[in-house]
Amino acid sequence: FAASTCVLSAQSARPKNVLFILADDGGFEMGAYGNNVSRTPHLDALAKRSTRFTRAYTSVSSCSPSRASLLTGLPQHQNGMYGLHHTVHHFNCFDQVRSLPLLLDQYGVRTGIIGKKHVGPESVFPFNFSRTEEDGWSVTQVGRNITLIKELADEFLSDASTGSAPFMLYIGFHDPHRCGHTQPQYGQFCEKFGNGDAGMGVIADWTPVKYEPGDVVVPYFVQDTPAARADLAAQYTTVSRLDQGVGLLVDLLARHKVLDDTLIMYSSDNGIPFPV
Repeated sequence: FAASTCVLSAQSARPKNVLFILADDGGFEMGAYGNNVSRTPHLDALAKRSTRFTRAYTSVSSCSPSRASLLTGLPQHQNGMYGLHHTVHHFNCFDQVRSLPLLLDQYGVRTGIIGKKHVGPESVFPFNFSRTEEDGWSVTQVGRNITLIKELADEFLSDASTGSAPFMLYIGFHDPHRCGHTQPQYGQFCEKFGNGDAGMGVIADWTPVKYEPGDVVVPYFVQDTPAARADLAAQYTTVSRLDQGVGLLVDLLARHKVLDDTLIMYSSDNGIPFPV
């Protein structure tokens, strides 16, 4: 899987910042990578003024190990994150590993993380501002509720913009990860979460986009069955939710007058969760 990465930068005398946006099990479901069914106008607009990578690969097709590599620059056998971090798996990086947030803090860069973290231990991955499942937040809320993500990012930027130090804000979306095995009431990909239907709650900033199974693009490595198409249609809905969240974040940078001083990167931890 070639991680989709978008870059935005501009010349300025002010400190340079970084907004790193990570999808959870994301793939090529966007116009920028040739999918004309999945509607992702915000990602596509970002990609048009960016460096788009087409030959980049994840270090491993597993969540925590991939994230640990992104944050340490080391493969699994060197950073120690051989498996998943949560619950019964409880894998962690080696204590002596020096991660990106640890190093940035030493150089006066304010670091923040919102959403899914899924790496440890805390001593190796200390962020100055942290709103993740490791801090007691619901990963569904903090990783899929784009209104909450926007509000937490606003909180971080309000503090960061008052000082002169540069910042690095890491947004770990939980979309478009499957959730049918843990929260089946919300659908296979939590595509119903926050859509306004009875019992689903409301995400104020989200306009749900629904897709017909017959319209989706079935990847070559997935059997073209009604079940697979239904899953892909649900996945597309959550990709569109993530896309709208990206739009909110870009607008927030503009409102805080730091858009032109911020490098924006978009990627995924690993590829899509297909076939099943």
